[in-house]
Amino acid sequence: MSVGTSPYDNAYTLPMPDPAVTFAGPGYFTPQPKSSAAAMVAFLCALLGIITFIPSLAAVIVGIIALRQIARNRLRGRGLAEAAVALGALVLLSWSAMLAAFFLIT
Repeated sequence: MSVGTSPYDNAYTLPMPDPAVTFAGPGYFTPQPKSSAAAMVAFLCALLGIITFIPSLAAVIVGIIALRQIARNRLRGRGLAEAAVALGALVLLSWSAMLAAFFLIT
């Protein structure tokens, strides 16, 4: 078991609530969790992948890494990472189809 993880977190249970949120009394506030920088980079790569081929491959890889970090460290940005993986895969497939058609025709 690594440091900082709860022994109750596993694939069959929901993540435990943050104790700072649970035990915050009136007049206290809990800061929002940090956003995942990897999710933002993955989405940017997915958008750049529309122009060229390589960033779409990077978007899929970095997006999967971001999803793992988000689940492990309770960060924000899950939807952005999922969108980056989906868009990156879609763009990667379309580029692959266009390149295959180009080489088959010539």
